Amino acid sequence: MPLTPFHLGPALLLGALFEKRINIISILLASIIIDTRAFYCFFFGCTGKFHGPLHTLLGTTIIALAVLLIIWNLKRHLKKITDTLKIRNNYSLQSIILGSFIGAWSHIILDSFMHPDIMPLWPIESNFLLGLITNKTNYLICTIALAAGLTIFIYKLYKRLSPPYSKSISPPYQRKTPSGFAIRSS
Repeated sequence: MPLTPFHLGPALLLGALFEKRINIISILLASIIIDTRAFYCFFFGCTGKFHGPLHTLLGTTIIALAVLLIIWNLKRHLKKITDTLKIRNNYSLQSIILGSFIGAWSHIILDSFMHPDIMPLWPIESNFLLGLITNKTNYLICTIALAAGLTIFIYKLYKRLSPPYSKSISPPYQRKTPSGFAIRSS
């Protein structure tokens, strides 16, 4: 795949970096929901290709549209949750579209480097990305992206939760006279 959780790395990094332009819930959801068939096949078995039709440009586009509709219809409820958790998230139609499509398409790009059964441009029966980077490099990219994404996300969350600091406020033991001189209060 890289294993499904690894897809969260690049998605979280992009969502954290571009929080004003990309809906983070849609990019995270779209980046992992593509593996529903692979998850089913792994645990319950199935016939045919392991990754199947969801790992094509057409399949991911359909999934991205489904994620778009879900997030758009739930945006009022999701906004309450993200506001309560102090997570900045853009719920404009454009940000949800970007998140849904970037999440879904990045998934098949990452998987196409690793799996010979993926045909990203189906019905064309080839995978031109297979082997362009090694599996180890693919996992490394996803792991570094996850670490960077978490760091940025936590830093921004910390900044939002920290009390505001203003340089214009004097320490409590000082006050300024009308002429601008600071005097100590006793």
